[in-house]
Amino acid sequence: MRRDARTKLGRVCSPIASTCLSGYIINVSKPFLVQMNYRGLFFNYGGWGRDSMAGADQNVLWVAPVNPGGRLFENLCIYKTYNDLLLYNPVVDKNLASVNYGQGGGMIMFNKTMYYNCYDSRNICKYNPQTNVMEVHVALPNASYNNQFSYSSSPYQDIDMASDEEGLWVIYSTPSYAGNIVISKLDPISLKVTQTWVTGQNKTAASNAFMACGVLYATRSLSTQKEEIFYMYYTKTKKEGSLKISMEKIKENVASLSYNPNDHKLYMYDAGFLVSYNVVFKPTQ
Repeated sequence: MRRDARTKLGRVCSPIASTCLSGYIINVSKPFLVQMNYRGLFFNYGGWGRDSMAGADQNVLWVAPVNPGGRLFENLCIYKTYNDLLLYNPVVDKNLASVNYGQGGGMIMFNKTMYYNCYDSRNICKYNPQTNVMEVHVALPNASYNNQFSYSSSPYQDIDMASDEEGLWVIYSTPSYAGNIVISKLDPISLKVTQTWVTGQNKTAASNAFMACGVLYATRSLSTQKEEIFYMYYTKTKKEGSLKISMEKIKENVASLSYNPNDHKLYMYDAGFLVSYNVVFKPTQ
């Protein structure tokens, strides 16, 4: 099973042009299991994927396990190729003690840079792993943090970084909106908020969320084997809608979920396992 999954993932890893003219997501593939994260079975929380800036080098992959308990993000590995990932042979292996620890599984790589929730704060960290420099850390205005409004299956993911064809986003909530999901577009250089939307979906009722083509998608658990994309919010029209897109899971606990606009995949960190899905968009009319 693992050999087949690796082969399929390898065949579709090259960048694909995306214009966001294909509508919204209507289906996802069966899960492709890659392997266990490099720190082992007890590291159930974390994130992984490729550089999700549109047009970025898709040979590079990253894995970021969060320590047991789901809070402390202290180690990051980056791999030059998919084969290096399979062999647990990183080109970059960093401990974040010298810069700033993170918390929760909401980290993402965008333009060779890691963005994540700085530990014990509402700050967003922008960290360059090649130079080992914390380039920016900025408070996300009014954002809840420290597990006040995290997802139902992933603690301390109050501040969840995301990216898609349109750039860099952050998914979070604030006390004034009583836990409803807030979406903000970020300037990737300064981390300043450029625009914000407030949804009608409570964040703690979702198991995770991601952005694709400027649309927020939220998931929930149906069973130990099934996840469902059940909610969507269009930032362009400020309208929301319901979906029923079933997703098979390898394990019960979805710790993080992110979309990559280059290969049109979802990357899931599922109870310590690295898993991906192909995404199917509605055809253009």
